[in-house]
Amino acid sequence: MADVLDHATNEIAIGSKLGIDATKKLPGEGFKRAWPPLVKMDEGVRKKIDSLFNK
Repeated sequence: MADVLDHATNEIAIGSKLGIDATKKLPGEGFKRAWPPLVKMDEGVRKKIDSLFNK
């Protein structure tokens, strides 16, 4: 289903939507395992990105 006003489609009312629930789940909601650790950027990669954006 698409919004009639969706300008990204080639035809009126043709398209799709995707919803992602990224909220932290609780054990009472059926989530039993531990949360994975946060992803951290490698220091070398961070320095490279910083050097590119400081130009």
